[in-house]
Amino acid sequence: MTDVAPVRIVIAGPRDLPGVISLMADAFDPRFGEAWSGSQLVGALAIPDTWVQIAIGPNGVLGFTLVRRILDEAELMLVAVAPARRTQGLGRQLIEGALAQSHARGARSIFLEVREGNNAACKLYQAAGFIEIGRRRDYYSGPKNERFDAITLRRAVTD
Repeated sequence: MTDVAPVRIVIAGPRDLPGVISLMADAFDPRFGEAWSGSQLVGALAIPDTWVQIAIGPNGVLGFTLVRRILDEAELMLVAVAPARRTQGLGRQLIEGALAQSHARGARSIFLEVREGNNAACKLYQAAGFIEIGRRRDYYSGPKNERFDAITLRRAVTD
């Protein structure tokens, strides 16, 4: 049996952002254009009560969430896990960290949108207690001009 180095879930600082941006390029499917640029990430972080929480190991950033809180609601804007670390519980740890941090900042519920057909993400969110509350028809575009709904999910942060 091999030992797995511990992973810490922490709020990212400025020095962590290059690792977040690098991970984004690896974690999101380029066919859907879902990865953000560095300037988009920095711009989002300029909005009050917006934060990046990272899963960090000895070799750097392994995953992250980008969350913002407005009044008593939070929005989970991005979730990413390094492809080599998927299906190991890291996504669930990141979501639990986002929930805890959202609660600590005064949110009562958290929302997210996920692309229809992103089955791994949908399964993760369902396992974390999110429920579908709506759809935006044909919101995402994909290869060959395919269109996909954005599924809106919600859960209380204290479940």
